[in-house]
Amino acid sequence: MSKKINEATSTDLPIILKLINEYGWKIEDTLLYQQTYDISDDIKSDYPNLKNIRPDIVLQDMNGDIVAVIENNLDKENKDLLKLRTIVTHLLKPRFLYACSAERILFYDNNWKGLDAGEFKQVTSFMTLEEMKLKIEQQKKIATNKEITIDTTIAGGFDPTVGKERYYQLQCIRTVIENYKEGKQKMLVHMATGLGKTRTAVALVKALLSSGLAKRILFVVDRRMLAKQSVDDGFSLISREYTSSWITTSNFRTRKQASIHVVVIDTLELIHSDLPSNFYDLIIVDECHRSINVNRKLIFDHFLCPRVGLTATPRIATPKEGADVDEEDLAIIDTYKLFGCETGEPDFQFDMDRGISEGFLAPYKPIELLSSLVIEAEENGITFDHVLEPNEKYTIDLGAEKKLKLEQLNRKFISEENCLRIAEELKKNTQWGEKIILFGVSQAHCIELAKAVNKVFENDNSDKPYYAEAVISENNELNETLKAWFKKPYQKPYVVTSVDILSTGVDIPCVRYIAFAALTKTVGKYIQMVGRGTRLDPKTGKFSFTVLDFVGLCKRMEDNGKGTSKENNKIVKPGGQKPVLNATATQPKGEYFLIDNPDPANLIQRVEIHGDTITVKDNIPIEEAKRIFEEELKKTQEPIMTELKEKAEDIEYQPTEEEIEKFVDWLSKPNIFLDEGHLQKMYDYREGSAWDFLLHALGKKKIPTPKQRIEKNYDSYIHTYAFTDDQIVILRKIKDVFASNVASKRNIEVNDIFGNPILERLIGSYKDIDEKFEGKFNLVFDDLRKTFGNGKHIS
Repeated sequence: MSKKINEATSTDLPIILKLINEYGWKIEDTLLYQQTYDISDDIKSDYPNLKNIRPDIVLQDMNGDIVAVIENNLDKENKDLLKLRTIVTHLLKPRFLYACSAERILFYDNNWKGLDAGEFKQVTSFMTLEEMKLKIEQQKKIATNKEITIDTTIAGGFDPTVGKERYYQLQCIRTVIENYKEGKQKMLVHMATGLGKTRTAVALVKALLSSGLAKRILFVVDRRMLAKQSVDDGFSLISREYTSSWITTSNFRTRKQASIHVVVIDTLELIHSDLPSNFYDLIIVDECHRSINVNRKLIFDHFLCPRVGLTATPRIATPKEGADVDEEDLAIIDTYKLFGCETGEPDFQFDMDRGISEGFLAPYKPIELLSSLVIEAEENGITFDHVLEPNEKYTIDLGAEKKLKLEQLNRKFISEENCLRIAEELKKNTQWGEKIILFGVSQAHCIELAKAVNKVFENDNSDKPYYAEAVISENNELNETLKAWFKKPYQKPYVVTSVDILSTGVDIPCVRYIAFAALTKTVGKYIQMVGRGTRLDPKTGKFSFTVLDFVGLCKRMEDNGKGTSKENNKIVKPGGQKPVLNATATQPKGEYFLIDNPDPANLIQRVEIHGDTITVKDNIPIEEAKRIFEEELKKTQEPIMTELKEKAEDIEYQPTEEEIEKFVDWLSKPNIFLDEGHLQKMYDYREGSAWDFLLHALGKKKIPTPKQRIEKNYDSYIHTYAFTDDQIVILRKIKDVFASNVASKRNIEVNDIFGNPILERLIGSYKDIDEKFEGKFNLVFDDLRKTFGNGKHIS
């Protein structure tokens, strides 16, 4: 017999009401309160001292089959959790277990297997009966072991480009599906650039959805252009059967029902805590060697589902010799460990060497072309005591002699002469109109390289696009337009210069030359850059490509003509666990000089695009761009904008894709000449959507401050990891002072809190707090700093 709802204790009542009002459970129907269950004969010998058990809350389906049990008391945590895992599970056989306290909801799925099956995990919500039934049905389908159909028109079938079947894609999909069915929670796919990772992922997603093994899948990328590419060129292949949607901060509530969500990692960082922990059945992380860092790991730990990492360059992490680096911190940036391959072997592997050997990728030949300046910089360093102003070219006396080694050249001090030598060698070693990606050191260096190439190839610079263009930022419209033109074999630009943007996720088969005018110490980045040329392109007669090396990088990387045998190994210093994720983070601050360009990162370049021409209108300061946008938005009387402004009165309104497109089109018109990428840069909010900026400019819903963004992720952090209730209360107390310091980009130490008498009175003494963290408070505090401290997640 179960107790009545009006007999519920003050502790149990809030949980019961939450289950009824928010999740649709029904008292005395699907929700039973303190129901008594006698110990069955078959397990009496295991529990001789028990006659019955009375769980706090039992959830059952319409047939009376128990699906979940909730223990709403964690006074004796270890004992309570053990009771759920043993006698409750043996007697009642629920699939799901919950344990609640004032601060936490812990969850366990009795179907978990392997290394992740051993402990309860924190969640932020419960499940509805429908969600539980769906999980149970999915498991029944797995248990039937019915063969799953893979669509070979998407992946694994005959490819006329290579003249044979891409058999390895089928092998990869079958491997992942088998691991998924066996309950493996972390998987890693190592597949070289050009072998079709995206199409393989699309066919995998279709197989899981069509077989009923998954209902909703998340595909994570680290750049906006990759999100667009994934939806338009990838999941569009199955869009008639399964809807896919690019999720942003302004549309995720209205797109929840799509089968496939594509999201940029920055956006997921903002919205993950608003999504239930059980929301997805599978997460696929594209370019996973780059997507995850310390604070982003907690995003994926929030979701209780398997995750698959896709990469062409998995990375090993090794502590610096003599350094004491926590093993868990190493695992965060070690691709193998992060995706469950502690032995160093991916779940599936097909690397560049094998791809070239089996004829799926284009072979290449490296050619070293070192100028006398580069040789001098390599051997002795370049000395100089004056520089030239980049625009007027007047001389600036430095007052002292400087020396630059090759690693420093072309960052702040750029050799215009060397840029011209590189351009001349490009002309000697290529045919006019052949497509070339030229990697430079910095944004300014790329601009100078493009100028030099245009000069040497005698481009008259009368109409854009020029022979060479610099693609150096995520300026959406201009960047996407230049890339779209570059992909066309017989259209300008023929040369693009880039720091990092074109090193990954760019599919341009007609590229015949990869050129290096910059060094890198990272094996993974080197393989990614070379990989831009490995795609075969029979349409243009491209069956091989050439690497032109202007800095001796190929020799440093021990290039063997099929990549490199060097390990992609990151040496980690204590506290150095957070990788640099974007190229602009490496830019030196201040002016550049010719040995030298104003810093393009501090300006908004406004352009007008008409058909096949681009006109650069101007380069204006960020504050001026803000003023233009906000004034034009407020005064416009255009019907579509008037309608959108009226709808914006309801801050919960989520616009349609068509409305967003019309707004973005309005942005590009004369007097404004902006796009969504400009707005993200102007407001220092790269996660934001165009609608976020419209609401902000109209004063309807302000963009969250850096402090607010940190606080939200801070709450997610303390509820993702295994802190006790007492520890969570302490961490909450220090949240404000911590977030304020980090948002202001100030360093914060333990002594900043416990050396302050007022704060110490509010929070407690260091000694008492350290005891509650079992002597490990310094480690927790250090982890907080590494997770939020450098502000990358708010930039």
